[in-house]
Amino acid sequence: MITVEQRAIGRDNNFNLLRMIAATVVLVSHAWPLTMGMHAIEPLYTLTGYKLGTTAVSVFFAISGFFITKSFANRASIGDFVLARVARIYPGLIAVLLLTMLVLGPIFTTLPLGVYFSDIHTWAYVPVNLTLKKMMWGLPGVFAGNPYGHAINGSLWTLYWEVCCYGLVVVAGLIGLSRPAFMPLILAVAIGATFLVPQAEAGSLLRSAATLSLPFAIGAAVYVYRRWVPVSGLLVLLLFGLAAFAFGTILYPMMHAFAVAYAALWLGFADIPGIKAYNRFGDFSYGMYIYAFPVEQAMMALFHDMKSWPLILASFPLTLLLAIASWTWIESPALNHRHILVARLRLRRKRQDSH
Repeated sequence: MITVEQRAIGRDNNFNLLRMIAATVVLVSHAWPLTMGMHAIEPLYTLTGYKLGTTAVSVFFAISGFFITKSFANRASIGDFVLARVARIYPGLIAVLLLTMLVLGPIFTTLPLGVYFSDIHTWAYVPVNLTLKKMMWGLPGVFAGNPYGHAINGSLWTLYWEVCCYGLVVVAGLIGLSRPAFMPLILAVAIGATFLVPQAEAGSLLRSAATLSLPFAIGAAVYVYRRWVPVSGLLVLLLFGLAAFAFGTILYPMMHAFAVAYAALWLGFADIPGIKAYNRFGDFSYGMYIYAFPVEQAMMALFHDMKSWPLILASFPLTLLLAIASWTWIESPALNHRHILVARLRLRRKRQDSH
């Protein structure tokens, strides 16, 4: 039996491509509410009970649960861990927020530029959204006539929960709850939260936390139990079969999370010929994720009667170009400089210890 531990050595895996596919699925998912309004029913929702975008985000969180737990376990210090997380999220985020406020906003606002730039909400857009907690969705006069409304970047809401999960990894690691003996407790709490999903209001903090915490916890558990967890396509089929059997019951959110999370990790570690060649290109998924929504909203502002599939086809190439630029000129350099800074800090600590 091949285990996750055997496949998790090194970085030669399929996760760059898998994350890119998930980010593209989010772009596809958003096309329906962006063309028909926020209450539009997406394809497969009736069949699965989940939006495509929600399932894709669950994939992201399952992958993060595994690799963030691994990163914390292998950290040189808490500072190194925090610096790595900041370098991964904030440079790209700062860039998209600035471009939104300084370029996209002036192009699409219906207000005179003097009024747009003198409005306090324009200048609050970047600092407020950098907090991640209290999101500011719109800019003065921008996209107000779009079917979905004035929201410029509806994808950013998940970043707050991502950071919350990072914090929980730190807390659990420091007090020893991430050890194999205690991991069932974390899973039990995350599983318990899924039973609140049917009662929670759509879009509420409770629903968001309950939906995203379990895939992350499953990813973390797979890392903790990596010596015993198999890389098995049969297990994927079994979990999806159980999820289908549980559809319409209170157990379904839990089974859906287990099926999606394990399938994501299985695909990431599966030995599929030729797929790993994608790793030579880079990791464009974060840029794809944070630029897709504003690009699609801009397309809708230009072509008001655009349908979902034309919107997808028109938005994908521009979003991909922005994602490549973000990775090449912002995200990758930030991560490289983080490695340099960490190396310097370690050297400084060694020198201090030697004295």
